[in-house]
Amino acid sequence: MKLLVFSDSHGDNKIMGDIIANMYNEIETILFLGDCVDDFSDFQYIYPEKYFIYVIGNCDLNHNEPVGQLIDIDGKKIFMTHGDRFGVKAGHKMIIREAMKLGADICLYGHSHSPSILLDIDSGVYLMNPGSISEPRRTDYPTFGIIDIEAGKISLEIIEVSKKGLSPLMSID
Repeated sequence: MKLLVFSDSHGDNKIMGDIIANMYNEIETILFLGDCVDDFSDFQYIYPEKYFIYVIGNCDLNHNEPVGQLIDIDGKKIFMTHGDRFGVKAGHKMIIREAMKLGADICLYGHSHSPSILLDIDSGVYLMNPGSISEPRRTDYPTFGIIDIEAGKISLEIIEVSKKGLSPLMSID
């Protein structure tokens, strides 16, 4: 199963909409890691047959949705959060601890706008920050993530969205 992962749209959902439309037949679930959930929730009405799961970020004022969620996709537990409450700009120690406490296989977060993927060797937890779909940092173009869970195997990939199209930026199996 393939999942799309977005974060930090900050009022601009055009690229996100184009990606969802282009990958429509390949994906069933779309995840959003906060900072302008209103941008994301619009797509629930356009694509009611898809699953949309999101958490709020530090810029999502006046929302009562969760700041973190643990979901199960094909037997893999995925912890979703924006990351601001776990100090992700200073490191991964706190967020890894939370993911381990929850028994997560994958931990997804945003907040820093900087794409990254890693496997924490000590815990065995995969971490992914898909970067920002509208305001990228440490890359020239917006980015998003793809998670592929197939026969118990996890693959993570970050894709860069440039004027030339979609290009793989980093991945891990």
